[in-house]
Amino acid sequence: MLRHTAILFMALAMSSAALAQNPPANEPVAPPAIMVLGTFHFTGGGSDYVNSPVVDYLSPERQAEIATVLDRLETFAPTRILVELLPEHESEFNATYRRYRAGEGALAVNERQQIGLALAARLDLDQVYAVDYASEMDFGGMFAAAEAAGQDDLLAGFNAFMAPIQAQLESPDQAARPVLDRLIETNSAEMAGYHALYLLTAQMGAADNPVGAEQMQVWWGRNLHIFANIARLAGPGERVLVVYGAGHKYLLDQFIDSAPNLELIDPLAYLD
Repeated sequence: MLRHTAILFMALAMSSAALAQNPPANEPVAPPAIMVLGTFHFTGGGSDYVNSPVVDYLSPERQAEIATVLDRLETFAPTRILVELLPEHESEFNATYRRYRAGEGALAVNERQQIGLALAARLDLDQVYAVDYASEMDFGGMFAAAEAAGQDDLLAGFNAFMAPIQAQLESPDQAARPVLDRLIETNSAEMAGYHALYLLTAQMGAADNPVGAEQMQVWWGRNLHIFANIARLAGPGERVLVVYGAGHKYLLDQFIDSAPNLELIDPLAYLD
């Protein structure tokens, strides 16, 4: 009897150990936690409709500011970092990352490297992932279509909406602000409100020439492709940091927050 009891306890102990190592298939797994860090472009913006002034982000003062941002983001403990870069450039980008980690090169002046690669190195991540999708919006075509349709009020509304945004972003005072302060602003609810501008441009054109709506299909479509690239890389239980131009943040946040298998994380909880 004692022998049988001992065998039973051994079997139960082995079963418990197996369950600890291999939890039941129906046990819930934490969804990927995804944070979209909306950034201004360190190089001034390039093809953006409004570009920020260029600042020397390699100066000791600016590098200290960036280090403060990295300190805050490091507490999120991302397991993957994704950046605004076309996938065909990912291999070359990670070659740069490997050289940097080996002490054979410095980081260039852009947010992909100054934030994405620098933080990945701190966290000892093997690589950084490229999730952008190529497309361009034809603002000139939208404005021409609005003029042809006699939409003077719509064009005036666009300019009135855009003027204070443009003045703020292009101001030298804006460029002089600390990097952390600017990132807190670019991830704020106020910045998200600027996305309403795209709903003004969507109205530009006529029923037989709906250029605005067609161009907004391009914009929404690009962001949907980016979202899909992010989601494919976000495994169960992972913590994913997405470093992206702030203009994309509203839609990416909306898509992630609406997806039933993903969890959206607010970067302000870590930056503030």
